[in-house]
Amino acid sequence: MKKIFFLVIVAVISLPAQWEVRGSMGLNYVNMADLKDYLNLNYFIGDMALYQFFPAFEASTEIGYQPTSNLEFGLELAYELNSFQTSYLSIYRFDYGFMSPSLLAYYVLQGAGYKFKFGGGIGPRFISADEKLPNLTQTETYSATGIGMVLKAEGLTALGKNVFASIGFDLRYSSFGKFATASGKTFINNLTGSELKMNSLSAGLKIGVAVTF
Repeated sequence: MKKIFFLVIVAVISLPAQWEVRGSMGLNYVNMADLKDYLNLNYFIGDMALYQFFPAFEASTEIGYQPTSNLEFGLELAYELNSFQTSYLSIYRFDYGFMSPSLLAYYVLQGAGYKFKFGGGIGPRFISADEKLPNLTQTETYSATGIGMVLKAEGLTALGKNVFASIGFDLRYSSFGKFATASGKTFINNLTGSELKMNSLSAGLKIGVAVTF
């Protein structure tokens, strides 16, 4: 039994480790309940009202290390970008950028010319937003930090010896602390008197290219 166990350990260790670098982009459908309510109550009135989930662009890059045939670890940096603008009465604009670094772990299924990965991870979250109010030239910048989780499923198919096309689906949840300016001014919903929270739930579809070496 000890000999069999030793042979298994040696076989695992002797497997060639593999690195993977991926770049992707796609769409998230995002629920930010507080932001939606604030915009709908103040600026996106009637037929312009935002739906519960609204689209946002995301680009991401990831580096992965696969020590065994069924296990991969990754470090991902994703950036979500969105903009809301209306000229009802006067021009109003709200833009945000949302950075999501995550440490990931995957279960891997692979064969000749393909790979499937299922996993998830966690990491810090950073968001910054600019708001330009109607009839004002000044733009106010708010930011917040928090923590988030992601669940991912990804399929890769070979385009060449070490080049793969990637398509992935992910679910993300991020929770943020105080949303405020650099001077400490908190973002307050003027109609409810409550602090605006930028907590986010999203589902996204991404396509990209991965290179292994």
